[in-house]
Amino acid sequence: MTEIDAMAGSSPDVVSADARSVLAEVLAAVPADEHGPLVPGPGTTPVPFARALERDWLADQIGLRGQRWGTDDPRTLATLWWYSASVWVQCPSLASLVVAGRALSPRLDEVTMHWLPDSRITGSTCAAVLPGTDQVAALGAALRETFAAVIPVVAELGGGIRERPLWAIASDSLANRLLWIGRAVGDVTGATALAVPLARAIGAPFPVPRYVDVAPDPARPDHDLARFTRRCSCCLLYEAPGADKCTSCPKRTPADRLQRLTAAAATLSPGDG
Repeated sequence: MTEIDAMAGSSPDVVSADARSVLAEVLAAVPADEHGPLVPGPGTTPVPFARALERDWLADQIGLRGQRWGTDDPRTLATLWWYSASVWVQCPSLASLVVAGRALSPRLDEVTMHWLPDSRITGSTCAAVLPGTDQVAALGAALRETFAAVIPVVAELGGGIRERPLWAIASDSLANRLLWIGRAVGDVTGATALAVPLARAIGAPFPVPRYVDVAPDPARPDHDLARFTRRCSCCLLYEAPGADKCTSCPKRTPADRLQRLTAAAATLSPGDG
């Protein structure tokens, strides 16, 4: 079975020929070791993303996160689930927009998660390509529709947490996935340039993503800059026992964050930034 056949799990016929063709173009452009989020991984089961609207199902998924992170705090667990889900539901759409100029659909009824029994999501498959000549506008509208449907459910199951931080997490997820595909195809500037028009197409309360360019060698501040997402959200991972804040966490001091990003920039190969 090829990766294209595997992307639809046990039912490849549910994915349109057009979507299969667009994904094939993306996979051809992306190095094989970056295919992970775009094709089902070992042990995963295809689960419709629309199940996130089922409160009992989603409550179970959030509870399973507690086993992974050793906490029963609903705010932390719901936020961590959404941090993961918001990354993977957008991944094929953003990758296809960058590579093929056509966006695979992130609509709830057209996305299948690559789901593991412990609640982890490793990627997603899209069953259709968005119509229309303005693909940025089409993708923005589709993402807004998906976020606006799922975020209130996550907020409710998180103990009534505010929705705006969840929109901010979705913004950072979009920024990170554009950065990922840009690095994968060697065009970080072109890929990340889509962040602002996509955010405008999604509309408030979705924050406009931001990036920061960091020099791996402070003595050469204009040489081989590496780009990172300047995050506006916190995944709350540090509230789990034994966990720390992420490298780019906005709750770190600016000096600490820059020091860590500088170290991360030094690990990137020239041209990966």
